[in-house]
Amino acid sequence: MSYPPPLSESIEKVEATRSQRLHETFPRLSPEERQTVLKNFHPDYIEAAFKELQLGANKGDRAPKELVGALQAPPLIDPSFNLDEGLLNTSCDVLVIGAGGAGASAALMAKAGGADVLLATKLRFGDANTMMAQGGIQAADKDNDSPAMHYLDVVGGGGYTNDPDLVEALVTDAPRVIAWLESLGAMFDKEPDGTLRTIHGGGPSRKRMHAARDYTGAEIMRTLRDEVRSQANVAANGHGSIRIWEFRPAVELLLDENGQVAGAVLKDMDTGRWITVRARAVVIATGGSGRLHYQGFPTTNHYGATGDGLVLAYRAGARLAFINTMQYHPTAAAYPE
Repeated sequence: MSYPPPLSESIEKVEATRSQRLHETFPRLSPEERQTVLKNFHPDYIEAAFKELQLGANKGDRAPKELVGALQAPPLIDPSFNLDEGLLNTSCDVLVIGAGGAGASAALMAKAGGADVLLATKLRFGDANTMMAQGGIQAADKDNDSPAMHYLDVVGGGGYTNDPDLVEALVTDAPRVIAWLESLGAMFDKEPDGTLRTIHGGGPSRKRMHAARDYTGAEIMRTLRDEVRSQANVAANGHGSIRIWEFRPAVELLLDENGQVAGAVLKDMDTGRWITVRARAVVIATGGSGRLHYQGFPTTNHYGATGDGLVLAYRAGARLAFINTMQYHPTAAAYPE
């Protein structure tokens, strides 16, 4: 196979270092040396890339300039706008903002509890980072593993800066989530005897990565989307229903007289008109913010990952966690330099 000149030159350089790389050894870095490498090279330690927030619950905290700009941006809705003059005024028990894996799961769980659900997304149903995920999803569900061991791996991998309650929820729920997804029809890789196959992920002490070839996220999203659509607009035995609204992003949360979230204002991207949704509960499942392209980094994040949920919550008064550190995806290294 022949390659264009730039690519062939790169391949030749890599091949020329093959024998060298096969015999190279690298001593393990001490904790102090690791911190030095991080501070010298990791994007989170570049002071010029950060800015201090001047408004809101995180006032005084530092975050990437791109995120600070989004959090402190002026409202999209004119303050004089009369909510009662919207194109449509509707209500529901649970408003789920975002229709990726998290949003679809939230909608199914809420409906199972008897709620009338409105699932609203700014793009098509399923256009989300869930679709982009390849490697797999981890759960300690084998005899040689346990949620406790998973917990230790996660905390160690997070440099002991994790929120312990979130880690506990992750490792405790993971086996049940895998079983739930499989019960809905997700086709994870299996051994010849039908048991779920697990492989190593990055860093864990046990093989606990469940995958569907190299399109794990797409398979999970296919399963969840089919299940939601099969239950949409179907109210059985008083167990609620699910409405799906595409191309209708939320732009502002509504607060009641007690300062609690009571709905949201959405924008119909087809007509340009505002929609008022009043809800007993609101779930923000809008994904990440990689498409803000922090520090100009490229990303494989979905185009919809622009931090909408962070802005919605912040404008409603929520304090955001871990805004001083971002995931730069994909994570990669080039060798030779």
